[in-house]
Amino acid sequence: MKNKRIEKLIYKNLDGTLSNKELEILKHEWDISEPVREEYQQILELRDKINESGIRKFKPLFEERLLDKLSSGKQLKIVSTGWTGSLGVSFRQIALTAAIILALLITYNMKNGNYYSIQNLFGDSNNNLEIAFDPVQNLLGRIE
Repeated sequence: MKNKRIEKLIYKNLDGTLSNKELEILKHEWDISEPVREEYQQILELRDKINESGIRKFKPLFEERLLDKLSSGKQLKIVSTGWTGSLGVSFRQIALTAAIILALLITYNMKNGNYYSIQNLFGDSNNNLEIAFDPVQNLLGRIE
């Protein structure tokens, strides 16, 4: 159905919550439009099939029980299966390996420097701002 407003009125009518003005609008559309009548029949058939299917409803006080569980501070456990679970395990292994390599590089840089400093920590020699932004030295390398 193209007119969403009429479709909403149909659903409200089935729920029994239409005002008098809305009921008049729906009756007028019902009288002049075949698609409105067809849509109404399709919705009724769908509701009947759902009711006949025997789908069980939630137990009483479902919302209250759910809110109690959520607000009690208990963490909901998310079980990852399939490729997402293996991705998480792989990422942890890669992160651990990267941390070990980083620790080894930092130790190596600190040991090879003459003294302990931030520059030795990252394997950086004495650079200043002019050297860092000098295009000749950055393209060709340092000439020392």
